Amino acid sequence: MSKSLIACAIDARECAIVRLKTAGGGSYSLSGCKTLPFGLDDLASGNGKRLLKKLDSHLNVWPDEELALCFGPKNYLPLPASFPAHADTEKCKEYCKIEAGYFLNQPEEYHCDSTDYGVSQNGLHKKKILLFYPAEPCRRATEHFATTRRILFSGTPQPPLLHLSKFAGERQVILEIENNYLLFRVSGEGRIETFSCHQVKNRKESEYFTIKALVENPICRETEVQLFGSLADKTMMRLIQKETSMKLKPLSIPPSIPISNLKKFSTSSAIAVKAISTALMALDEQKRFTLFSD
Repeated sequence: MSKSLIACAIDARECAIVRLKTAGGGSYSLSGCKTLPFGLDDLASGNGKRLLKKLDSHLNVWPDEELALCFGPKNYLPLPASFPAHADTEKCKEYCKIEAGYFLNQPEEYHCDSTDYGVSQNGLHKKKILLFYPAEPCRRATEHFATTRRILFSGTPQPPLLHLSKFAGERQVILEIENNYLLFRVSGEGRIETFSCHQVKNRKESEYFTIKALVENPICRETEVQLFGSLADKTMMRLIQKETSMKLKPLSIPPSIPISNLKKFSTSSAIAVKAISTALMALDEQKRFTLFSD
């Protein structure tokens, strides 16, 4: 039986809404994709309530659909950790709260995503990267939508983009260059292999840490680096290519994932890719849960 849902990705200054449904043979069909020129910065302003209602008007085209939410935070505070191998989702959330209490001065002001990292130490534990990020205005938006819809996922783009690496057929190299941080990640088969995240104060620092991350990781010479973020403009790309001679490309959905109707919509922007990847992850989790329940 076909299943469908809506995903909404919201960055600092823009957002995208997509509707994705399953089709036969493990394929998917995109039946809606719209990008809007406002984001988290606007939701945190005095116009926040009005803009949430505007988002509602677009989501209400599909009134009965479940929703997955993806927020691009202003910064990340990463923490390597080790959890029991067989810990379920709820247990992992408990462990994240415990780690937050030790790691953060005001843990209640942060949310956390956790992802698999590196090679497991042994059969008893799994390595994780905990990504703490500011709870507001993400929490406010999630609570607003939760009054009318079931929320399947609410978090950062990192888990959805990591999910894509299960289908890429090769290791996925991602470089995200934002105003406040630079995040570099190599992943494969749904697990992060290499990870670094640097807080930056200005563009010069972004340039330095970008080139450093690429030069220090030989895989960047073997596969294309997917580049996106507020500072990943043409000037930055020219500088990187001049200094490293590496191949760069925009963030994209792996061509190995069969999604029909992609050409019918404008899906080339990073925000659209984040929304589609969030929908893919939520649908696959939904499918897995249904199979497990049966």
